Amino acid sequence: MNFIALGIIVSFVFAGVTFIASQNIFSSLIILAVYTAFFVLIARRQINKNEQKIHRYHQCFQFINSYLISLNVKGSLNAAMESSYETADEGTKEIIDSIKELSEQEKLSYLTKYFKFDLYHLFVDTVSLWSEQGGDILKMSHHLVDQVRLKEEYLLTCESLNKSKTVEFVVLWAIALVILAALRFALSQFFDRISKTIVYQVAVIVVILFALFSIYILILRITNVNLEGWKDEEK
Repeated sequence: MNFIALGIIVSFVFAGVTFIASQNIFSSLIILAVYTAFFVLIARRQINKNEQKIHRYHQCFQFINSYLISLNVKGSLNAAMESSYETADEGTKEIIDSIKELSEQEKLSYLTKYFKFDLYHLFVDTVSLWSEQGGDILKMSHHLVDQVRLKEEYLLTCESLNKSKTVEFVVLWAIALVILAALRFALSQFFDRISKTIVYQVAVIVVILFALFSIYILILRITNVNLEGWKDEEK
């Protein structure tokens, strides 16, 4: 499901709970507006940046693996680049197409602007050393390949943990919202007495806004993936 569509659904859910709990349409509309603005202006940007970072790293991982395997088999920088090009995504292909006039070594160096990870810099240094001294590229890059694979495993672990955190978060807040809405009907007489008070109306809004803050903290945590060399402001 599209993230914005999911965000809008969540916004309506919290706005609906606000109305049930407070019987105040204005409070509900405020919550709907605040939640929608959050998902559209803040959460979407954070999620998109993280997805771009992860996608870029997967492409970097694939590029390095394909390049090293081809270089080991064919012993040619040109053939290795062609092999990596064939398995690359459209974004990587566009970058490579734009630097066709450069030498093979210059192309690898130029791609550091695209694959802004420390491991890619190590890869370029390894290939440069092989070009100058020769040798077994697989042995020379053994540590590099191990580090790249470890980082891939780290990403898979992060993905699994993030799913668990999200499910746990949703379940806990679903229970809390159901209880909040149920109290409206279970304690109807008491509710009639306090529902008109400013303190109660403010309390409902504070609880719902606290839920929004919790969602923001959750998003920060699940997008806190450490890929050395990449900075959050990278495009």
